[in-house]
Amino acid sequence: MTYQAFTWRAVLIGVVLSIVVCMYSAYAGLKVGGVYWPIITATIMSFALLKIFGGTNKNEVNVAATAASTGGLLAAGIIFTVPAIWLLGLPISVFEITFIAIVGGLLGVLFTVPLRTEMIERLKLPYPDGTATAKVLEAGDEGGKKAKMIFGMFGLAGLFTIVRDYFHMFPSFFNLTSLKAIGSKYFSFGSSISLVPFAGGFLIGLKFTGIWFAGAVVSYFAIAPALVSFGFFPDKFVAIMTVTKPFGIGVIIGASVVYFFVRGLPAFKPMLKNIGGGEKTRKWWFVILIVFVALLSIALRLNVFIAIISIFGAFLVSYIAARITGEINIDPMEVFAMAILIIVLLFVQLDPIIAVTLAAILCISAGMAGDFMQDLKAGFLVKTKPNDQIKSQIISVFSSGIVIGIILLALDQMYKIGSVDLPAPQAVALAAIVSAGGISQYLVWGAILGGILTLISIYFKQGIVPIAFGIGLYAPIELSFPLFVGGLFRYYANRKGWTEKGQLIAAGFIGGEGFIGVLLALLGMFGII
Repeated sequence: MTYQAFTWRAVLIGVVLSIVVCMYSAYAGLKVGGVYWPIITATIMSFALLKIFGGTNKNEVNVAATAASTGGLLAAGIIFTVPAIWLLGLPISVFEITFIAIVGGLLGVLFTVPLRTEMIERLKLPYPDGTATAKVLEAGDEGGKKAKMIFGMFGLAGLFTIVRDYFHMFPSFFNLTSLKAIGSKYFSFGSSISLVPFAGGFLIGLKFTGIWFAGAVVSYFAIAPALVSFGFFPDKFVAIMTVTKPFGIGVIIGASVVYFFVRGLPAFKPMLKNIGGGEKTRKWWFVILIVFVALLSIALRLNVFIAIISIFGAFLVSYIAARITGEINIDPMEVFAMAILIIVLLFVQLDPIIAVTLAAILCISAGMAGDFMQDLKAGFLVKTKPNDQIKSQIISVFSSGIVIGIILLALDQMYKIGSVDLPAPQAVALAAIVSAGGISQYLVWGAILGGILTLISIYFKQGIVPIAFGIGLYAPIELSFPLFVGGLFRYYANRKGWTEKGQLIAAGFIGGEGFIGVLLALLGMFGII
């Protein structure tokens, strides 16, 4: 069958949407500590925009959506890691962020391409979001109902954000302290006044948000109040900073390392024999990898040994992330990055900026691998040429990589990364790992508990849910509560058969608030508002 898929309009729409997805994903990821697979949303939006240009087909839409979804996971790899440098009080330029994003993104694509035959054609891994996207591509969007729903909610959420952040008609959060409530010395409770965590909780579901909120309850309603009541600390803030935050970070570290060794490494075993293509292909790979080592050594001033570790680590996590995404539809990208960084730090003393750079490259590569394999799964099912998708993915890595540094700087200037408005839980955890002074007895005990809980969780086939508990222990309860409420709404929607409509509404809310939030930050940074 002959078709036009890789067209100028598909690439243009894909690139524009990728930047939009990059913007709202950066905002949402810093706020709720997670980025949601954007592939279905990107497909529906691509459908709608391509129809404006006239007739289209499912393969052209697939190529546009492949480019469009790239911005989400590239943004995730950056916002989960790079802000740790600022949290440590160190500088990093927009150019360096851009370079890290593009190199990590290209490595993820490079290492994912040979895996398509193994994981999609031979193993037939499900890649649930990719499979669901194929169904959307086959069915189309009759009457544009899905697109209208997403764009309508996008606009509503954007208006909400303008009223809150530009006109300041209401605050971005409330809690017992701001309300001057009785008991605020001991207890913490409140909520972010934002659509993103509610919508994010809906998309995540009740299991993860419930475990996350359980961690918050333990931290803010049990441990901290008890420590203050028994006179160990003068108030809840000191108790949280001294005990529960490092303990929660420790849980994440322990869970990450155990999950990496138990689930990650076994998935890596068949990699080398499955990476084929003949002697000529292997030689080209060798040449390309030498070029990447040289780029990392020169542009980021990494020594050759660390550059090689970065390349090999990216190779490792790309495979593992692609495999696990295919099996459980979750890409624990930051988990693998932190686990490998911890292992490296046991043997090599790294400058903090180099350590975060290494983690960022690993995280982006893992994110790109998961995202691209979802796209390739959809393409395989609707018979899109892989080379068309590869070209659109690479173009989008460059376009999103160019803007992510400016986006991150603008968000930090307007909302302050690490604050209640943008808690950035993964970056906070990474900063604690990198900082030698961040290690305490509570962090160690948390790591032990996290490892034990993860072993139990894996035994009962529950994956990485202990990480959600760890995040709940140290993330602001103003974030944990609305996430949990969103999870409750998802449970109710599932019972009523409203899940798909709810997902479209949630995607629109996250996109609208995130996009306008970043836009306001950019306008403020350039002195326009």
